[in-house]
Amino acid sequence: MVPVYTPITESEAAVISAMLEAYEVPFFIRGGSFSKLYPGMQIKDYNTQTFMIPAEHYDFSRELLSEFINPSKEELAVLPKWSLWRTLRILFEAICYGWVVPGRRWDRNDK
Repeated sequence: MVPVYTPITESEAAVISAMLEAYEVPFFIRGGSFSKLYPGMQIKDYNTQTFMIPAEHYDFSRELLSEFINPSKEELAVLPKWSLWRTLRILFEAICYGWVVPGRRWDRNDK
């Protein structure tokens, strides 16, 4: 099995799954269930999903998913741009809320 695409959102993964099933392309989503356990910031090979396709279906699936793999200029124009404010907000959330590194939460009564 070879990787064909890594979706950005859960809804994108659902649409791609439906497309592949409609065209009877066998696939496996590597990290599909684990990504739902640890949502938030996506880290490659930790909580991302990757569609795995048998090698003999690779060319057809690339053609089928071409709109996702190579988006148009209009679609790229609506993506959020980098900004200092956005970076500072992400750092603030990581420090104050601890959503970047999943782990055990300590209870003061727990000894």
